[in-house]
Amino acid sequence: MTLQKREKIIAGFVGLLTLAALYYLWPSNDVSLADLHKNRDTLNLKVKTKEDQLQLAREAKDRLTALQRRALPADPKEASRQYNGWLSKLAHMNFQNVNITPIEPAPHGKVYLAFSFTITCQGNLEQLTRFMYEFYSAGHLQKIRSMNITPQKNPSELELTISVEALSLPGSKQTDKLSADPGKRLKLASVEMYKKTIVNRNLFAAYKSPKNQNGQKEPPKEPPKVDPLQFSYLTAIIEADGIPEAWLFERTTGETIKVHQGDEFTIGKVKGKVNRIGYNDIDVEINGQVHTVGYGNNLKM
Repeated sequence: MTLQKREKIIAGFVGLLTLAALYYLWPSNDVSLADLHKNRDTLNLKVKTKEDQLQLAREAKDRLTALQRRALPADPKEASRQYNGWLSKLAHMNFQNVNITPIEPAPHGKVYLAFSFTITCQGNLEQLTRFMYEFYSAGHLQKIRSMNITPQKNPSELELTISVEALSLPGSKQTDKLSADPGKRLKLASVEMYKKTIVNRNLFAAYKSPKNQNGQKEPPKEPPKVDPLQFSYLTAIIEADGIPEAWLFERTTGETIKVHQGDEFTIGKVKGKVNRIGYNDIDVEINGQVHTVGYGNNLKM
């Protein structure tokens, strides 16, 4: 079986168009364009016959047809009008003081046309959760590019700025309406399950001390005790006028203690004594116990 010139052109065009669309339309495993290129190169190594190439072209065409079924109308004016109306209705149903600003569509060659919108509004975490659920319940070629959430004086009130993008493809199956296909990116079955997971956590509320079984606030826990010797290190052993000197650096305070053989020292509330200074280690006595500290090690017993 051989590929005619026309079939080769169609296969190449469909493959290129689908690759660009797949990259831009949020692959399920969140791969990047570089990853797609790598995957493409790997596939090219595996494609050894013209029959394989034709089969891949058919699969790419089927994938492109599915994308065209979910895309905005091919006509830019109709696409902007239809999607702006859908997005505006969704935002006004869930938020207050809604303002939607459309951005000039950005063409990407003849592959696709990107429509961007910025939503500014006020709401609460429950409303935002419901908006997100309904947004991703729709099967349009759309995504939320960014979202800024600013809690107000009342932690339950949020100032929101949401950037949304949707795509139109050549050959879109839609003409004067949006796709009715459902979205398939939600993992939980209902908005109530998302509200239970997100809203009940009260992410933006001020911290409150937990209460014990008697309904009384538990006292704050004391911070864990820090052993100052664990953060005190032997950093240098030098000799001045034939007398050896050891440097003990305390990381918690940034202080360097310089001691000679027989000197006593205090780190935090711990008292110690240097019994010996060797070439690259010292003997330290703490609480009646003597241990050797090597160069670069801490003084912890």
